[in-house]
Amino acid sequence: QPVLWAVMVSLAEVWRAHGVEPAAVVGHSQGEIAAACVAGALSLEDGARVVALRSKAIRALSGRGGMVSVALPSSEVPELVEPWNGRISMAAVNGPTSVVVSGDADAL
Repeated sequence: QPVLWAVMVSLAEVWRAHGVEPAAVVGHSQGEIAAACVAGALSLEDGARVVALRSKAIRALSGRGGMVSVALPSSEVPELVEPWNGRISMAAVNGPTSVVVSGDADAL
């Protein structure tokens, strides 16, 4: 996650170096932290600290489970996870055909 955050912030600076200044920024997950840095709401130092601490917290909370991205509409995912008897569940809907399922690593 810290590497992805650094790439996002760096790409924004590359665009700025070429004269492209964002009118607005948005983000999801660590992208929210990058967006806050690009907008000037967080310094780079604070953003790096937040994304590093967030990553440590997520790792501690995740245990031995995992997550998998599924390129399907959310309406099709319940049928896929049903045979796993609650060992896998839909965790996030990121877009029309972008769903994340989470659960036991061996079931994933």
